[in-house]
Amino acid sequence: MKSLQVALLASVAFLASSPLVAQQVVEQADEPAQIWRSLIETDNKLAERSRIQGFNQAFLSTFGEGAVVFRRGPVEAEGTYRAVDPRRGSATLESRANYIGFSRAGDLGLTTGPYRYTMESDGELRRVHGHFVTIWRKFDNEWRMVADITVRVPGVLSLDVEANLRESEQALAESAPESLTVDNTLESLVAAEELFVRAINFRGGRRAMLRYGLENQRIYVPGMVPGIGSEAGGVVYGAFMDEQVAMSLVTHQPGGAYMAESGDVGYTYGTMSADGSDFSVNYLRFWRFTESGEWKIAVEVVNPF
Repeated sequence: MKSLQVALLASVAFLASSPLVAQQVVEQADEPAQIWRSLIETDNKLAERSRIQGFNQAFLSTFGEGAVVFRRGPVEAEGTYRAVDPRRGSATLESRANYIGFSRAGDLGLTTGPYRYTMESDGELRRVHGHFVTIWRKFDNEWRMVADITVRVPGVLSLDVEANLRESEQALAESAPESLTVDNTLESLVAAEELFVRAINFRGGRRAMLRYGLENQRIYVPGMVPGIGSEAGGVVYGAFMDEQVAMSLVTHQPGGAYMAESGDVGYTYGTMSADGSDFSVNYLRFWRFTESGEWKIAVEVVNPF
């Protein structure tokens, strides 16, 4: 028996020393970093194509099945871009990701960062600055854009930014282990969104986000710097929602939802409005399932229309 154990140990040592096996071990251990890098590369390629081909053509070549963009509500992306005003043909879109999110399975991801949109109008250049949030899904092992939304901010934003793997890992660490996510359903994600909207009405936007947001969350609303982290996210979300909605009842119209194969990440989108007011916004939410057995918001962006 002892000789058999020695032989087995020797075999394991030999396999571990094999270059191919060693590479596989390293790749498995480094999988989150690989997913992170693949999303960075995908975002950089889109930005480069936008610079060379123009943003309209670049986006058309990037959309995945069922992709949506946001106008007066979510609309089909490809048809919207094919019907774009020809006068926008010379417009340029520059962007740079400064944050990356992704699922454990590596089939669902998010990129966000500052953008600068430049268009010539009446002989003058007009520039708009803001933040973009883009959702990516894997189709045939290739990242394709499935949702894209922006929020404007006044003033000028620098594009000299870099994404930090550590920030992505901090959010990833808030995900529940595989044993708790394996049986998750899309219905549970949709139910979580229902609870969140109810919480806005009963608690207000700030307290609702504190209750249903991750510790390492990112919140984007128009005219403000992103709310990064639980406290800042709650403050930013509350400042926008509670001021806009006041005592009105918020209702939402779901537009769609998707959950990663690993059950730890999903996204939802649609519109929210308030009774008796002109409050109408698009929303896009990126969720993580946590060890507490709840879906919580990792990234949210709201864009009025």
